[in-house]
Amino acid sequence: MLKNNDFHSSVATRENRSEIEEPIVKKLYLIRSEIDEKITFYSTKNPVHPDLVPFVNECNCILLSTGAKRIRSIISVLMSESLDLDREQCLLIGVIIEMLHFTSLVHDDVIDGETLRRGHPTLNSRFANNHAVLIGDFMMCELITHSMDHNYSDKVIRLLVQAVKDLVTGVIIEQRVLPKKPNVAKYIEMVEHKTGSLFQLAFGLPLIITEKFPSAYACGNLFGLLFQIYDDFLDQETDGQNQNIFHFASASEIKELWDSTNEQLTSLSSEIGIEAVVSDIICYLQSHDYFRPDFLS
Repeated sequence: MLKNNDFHSSVATRENRSEIEEPIVKKLYLIRSEIDEKITFYSTKNPVHPDLVPFVNECNCILLSTGAKRIRSIISVLMSESLDLDREQCLLIGVIIEMLHFTSLVHDDVIDGETLRRGHPTLNSRFANNHAVLIGDFMMCELITHSMDHNYSDKVIRLLVQAVKDLVTGVIIEQRVLPKKPNVAKYIEMVEHKTGSLFQLAFGLPLIITEKFPSAYACGNLFGLLFQIYDDFLDQETDGQNQNIFHFASASEIKELWDSTNEQLTSLSSEIGIEAVVSDIICYLQSHDYFRPDFLS
C-alpha cells in the first residue's frame, strides 16, 4: 500500500523500483486490453432499435475510449488471479461495473454541463440533455441484461441496484448537504455511498458467494475513500465549495484519515489474501501519475 508498504517506502533506488513495477504495469495493461475486448463484445451483443443506433454509437465512442483506465474492472480480474476464481465470471463482473460507471458519468455530465469525456464530446453536448439521460437509462438496462449471464445473477443484480441507490444518495449528500454542513464524518458518509459503491462491487462481487465477501466489500469501501481523497487533492481548485475535503478539513485531519484508512485496508486485504491486488492496482495508478505516495508531505 501507499505509506506502509515496503514496496513503496523502501530505500531501493528508483531504477530498482522501476524494474519491479514494469512487469506489473505491463500485466495490468494486458488485462485492460482483455477487458476492452469483452466490453466491445458486450456493447454490440444485443440488437438495438434503428432509431437508437446514433445514440448507442456515440456511447460506445466514449465507453470504448483508450482514455479509460478500467481501474475497477482490473481489480475484479486481479481478484480472480489472487484467489484462483473463475476468470470469465470476473471479466463479466468487470464489464458490468465499467458499464455502470459509464452510465453514472453520462448522468454526471448532464448535471455538471460537461462537454468532453475521455477526449470525446459528451452525450449531452451532442444531443439534448433529456436524450442523454434517456440513453444513460438505456445503458443501465443493458448492463442488467448482461448481468443475467453471471452464475449468480440474482445476487449480482441486487448489489447493482443497491450500488445505484448508493450513488444517488452520495451525489445528493455531496451537492446539498456537504456545502451547508461540511465535516469529515459527513464527507466519509458521502464517499462511502458515491465513490465507494463501485469499488465495493469491484472487490466484492468476485467473492459474492463466499464468506470473504463482507471483508472484500469493506476493502472496496476503504480503497474508495483513499481514491476520493487523492481525487480531491487533484481537484481542490475546481470543485464546488465545501464538496472537497481540502476545502474544510485541516492538513492534519486529512493525513490522519488517509493513514488510518490505509492501515485498515492493509490489514483487511492481507487478512483475506488480496494484498497483491491492492499493491498492483496502486502501481498501475502510479503509472498514470496518480496516487503519488508523497502527495500529503
